[in-house]
Amino acid sequence: MGNMHRLVILGVLALASSLVAQRPAPPPVPAGQASPSPALPKPAATPGPLQTVPYNADGWPVGVDETASPAAPAAETARKARPAGRDGAGGKRGATADPAGRRQAEEAADPAGADAVPQLASGTQLGSPLLDIYQAVQGPAAWKQVGGVVVWWRLTIYGAQGEEIGVREITHTADTAFAERDRLEHADGRIHGRLGALVFAERNGMPMPTSAELAAQELMLFGMQLRMPWSFGDANGFVVVGKDVEDRSGERFRKVVVEQRPPAGLEVLGPELDPKPRDRYELLYEPSSGTPRELVHRFAFSLQTRRVLLEDWREFGGVRLPFRRLYVDESMRPTTELKILRIEPQRVTERDFRLL
Repeated sequence: MGNMHRLVILGVLALASSLVAQRPAPPPVPAGQASPSPALPKPAATPGPLQTVPYNADGWPVGVDETASPAAPAAETARKARPAGRDGAGGKRGATADPAGRRQAEEAADPAGADAVPQLASGTQLGSPLLDIYQAVQGPAAWKQVGGVVVWWRLTIYGAQGEEIGVREITHTADTAFAERDRLEHADGRIHGRLGALVFAERNGMPMPTSAELAAQELMLFGMQLRMPWSFGDANGFVVVGKDVEDRSGERFRKVVVEQRPPAGLEVLGPELDPKPRDRYELLYEPSSGTPRELVHRFAFSLQTRRVLLEDWREFGGVRLPFRRLYVDESMRPTTELKILRIEPQRVTERDFRLL
């Protein structure tokens, strides 16, 4: 029995050895690595419910691939990279690191505004350079309240050596409430008058239609001299086209340039094909007091520039006006003196400026 039992056991061991020898050997495992564990079968995937993806304030998904940050736009990256309260160059907030770049951006946004020259205010508008003058001589409203006046002018003509070569006196009746109501009476009997655009000339009661053009020029000159600078305060009739600072005889003055507007209906927008000359005036005044010291005028009918020194300022009817106006040439030599001998208020009507 014992021998039989040992023979059975030896037979079983031999069969097991033969089965092991028939199975293929696994590949060798490199030194230093653990032997792989046997692969387990994957469980079958079961469909789950559809989930919505939440987004943050910047528009990026929350909780999706948190380990990999998405590529943000360049503007967003620059905004986040700049420290709070400072610009990208390390300056204070509001400082411009690239002025040229900002100017190009402004020009692209508003091409006309980059090099556009701001228009000056005219008349008595806020910001008009004439306001400095009106603080010294009173405004146009105070001048209009003066009403009718009679002015006795003395006109003196000087020669090349400064000698007097002619003197005459003219009586000037005007209505300060209107821009073109004047009457000039000469010692030889000539009378020139205007009521708006209507101009007349007569002598000793006889009409002189051939002298109407000369009368219109004379009325324009004396009317301008009497109403200056208050007439420039009418923004519908005059426009401020420039202002500057000038040095004259060692003194510094401020200058304002005024031009007369064309008649209503004739003013056009943009450049004119054949621009017509306009009356042009330059007033130089003291920066400290605002008192005008010099007038340069050029009338459209003559295109001759004349320079006038404004002197002897006095008060009349609540306003201040120069009683002496001296015309000078380029060498500052006097050529003509226009002096107010007397000025008085007088009641006037429309009839005083018509041909009787």
